[in-house]
Amino acid sequence: MHDGIHLEKAGVPSATVCTDRFENTARAMARMWGDPDYPVIYTDHPIGGLDRPAVRLRAEGLLDRVVSVITAGQAS
Repeated sequence: MHDGIHLEKAGVPSATVCTDRFENTARAMARMWGDPDYPVIYTDHPIGGLDRPAVRLRAEGLLDRVVSVITAGQAS
């Protein structure tokens, strides 16, 4: 959250991806850093135990939302 918000404030488009278990924390951090409406893309928790092909598949499933956030600032 911190990196994404500060990159955006510096004019660098970014997208932040978090697992759904951390949604409340992500929202709190966005408010803390002064951007309560910062778009966040959520994926199912956990990802830590996934192998490389599973992570790639998960990332591919998020790609359209990442592009949307970077180009239009909209998380879906």
